[in-house]
Amino acid sequence: MKIQGAKKVHYDSGPNMTPLVDVVMVILIFLMLAGSFGGVSHFLLSKQGIRAKGGVAREAKPDDALDTPIDIYVDNMKDVDGYVVRVTGMDQMTNADDLRKALVTKRDQFLLNGTPPDKIQVILHPRVDTRYRYLIAVYQAANQAQIEKIAFAVSQ
Repeated sequence: MKIQGAKKVHYDSGPNMTPLVDVVMVILIFLMLAGSFGGVSHFLLSKQGIRAKGGVAREAKPDDALDTPIDIYVDNMKDVDGYVVRVTGMDQMTNADDLRKALVTKRDQFLLNGTPPDKIQVILHPRVDTRYRYLIAVYQAANQAQIEKIAFAVSQ
């Protein structure tokens, strides 16, 4: 009796890659779900103290000045090509030059009260439908008012 199995051609297809692909897909899905998809526009202040360079927490001192925000809300004008700017504590403005003068006045008030110039921050709050050219005009007015920190908030 002859054994036929030894002479038969044996096809070697290599290692089975299915388990490897399954593991890689599970890791990929986990990383996609665990990751963050958006950035934060501001940091939340905490009363736990300020972290020093070495990572050790220390108590906040009264001379650790926080940034003083100036909120500017930018919106399109209805039925007219232009924009409306609302600065916290001021009247509405529709002109970049008026906004620059108002920001210079507000900056000078903060400086007279003892706020350092690097602690004054303008936060621009555009609406979702605000045109970029209006936002750029407001940004340039804040730059011309010599404000060092200008931030953008999430559109509403």
